[in-house]
Amino acid sequence: MSTIPKFASNKKYWQILNKLVFGDEVLCPRCRASLQESYCNKYLWCKLCRKKYRPTSYQASWLYGMKLSPRQLFILLYCWQTKRSTETSYLLAGVSYTTVRRWFARFRKQLPDSSKLTAMLEGVVQVDESYFGKRRSKQPQHIVVGAKDTTTGRIALRITDSRDRQPLEQFVQDYIVAGSLVASDKWWAYDELELLGYAHESWNHSKGRFAGTNQGENIWSVTKRHARKLFGGRILTRQLNSLCQEWMARANQPELFASPIAFLRFTMALRVSWVNWGRPHITTSYLDLLS
Repeated sequence: MSTIPKFASNKKYWQILNKLVFGDEVLCPRCRASLQESYCNKYLWCKLCRKKYRPTSYQASWLYGMKLSPRQLFILLYCWQTKRSTETSYLLAGVSYTTVRRWFARFRKQLPDSSKLTAMLEGVVQVDESYFGKRRSKQPQHIVVGAKDTTTGRIALRITDSRDRQPLEQFVQDYIVAGSLVASDKWWAYDELELLGYAHESWNHSKGRFAGTNQGENIWSVTKRHARKLFGGRILTRQLNSLCQEWMARANQPELFASPIAFLRFTMALRVSWVNWGRPHITTSYLDLLS
């Protein structure tokens, strides 16, 4: 049985955008009078101050200039959040492959910068590195070092061009609380972590010992599978930085991927929304506003 939900009409999604931007009561930002909806012309009109508004352009929204219909926007957001393939996304939304990839990249740009975690990893943290790209291809090869908190599931990623001691130790110091237990493989660059105030545990992969680093290894299984699904079996290293930002956001801020409405409410949390709700409210299901 298909898990793809039944999507609503363009008008319904347009009304949802109006509520997200101008509040549940859809009030004029200037005079607080009720805005009149004109779906045929795709704008809202205030009778008192004679101003016209569009939810996709109000206060320089990142949706400004959007040529997608509201329904296509919500379908693409749903497919991106649920890691649907490019083929599935273009079939559901009725747009081209290029449009799907361009909008997926646009969604990634709206994510918060995860280069500096608000809370560092602590407790038992597994660390590992992986290569992205192939030497025989025209793309440059990059190394990504990653760490995963085994208790909370939060991760940290950084792109580097070396597996030497200095960049790996700097990564550990930037993202892991001193005194935590760092589990890694037998790579020599981790041998002096104890001198930096960390407990260190190493597992020899050449002898088949993976139990203590299996969650760290799983980072690459999940991320590379997702990248290949997006780009037809390839991993485009020129987009590796934005992909790492997305993977960290998925692990560290899963509420942004709960529904299209949750993502839009976060990225379009404008002045009117704060007046009505007091703080951004996350909807667990994107069907909540369809009733």
